Amino acid sequence: MESLIAAVREQEEAARILAWPGDFDLDRGDHVEEVHLTSGAALEGFAGDGAGGHVLLLR
Repeated sequence: MESLIAAVREQEEAARILAWPGDFDLDRGDHVEEVHLTSGAALEGFAGDGAGGHVLLLR
């Protein structure tokens, strides 16, 4: 998954298409609240959207 995220970051065209109309923004990866699973598995935020939603990667 990390290679896909890196590829999108490197390809300006792909990032632009995801940003509009998809509202998927790799610059919105910071998550304000701590998020965790009951299993204890780590989650890492790497993208977000304009409505305040976040996309998390299971570690």
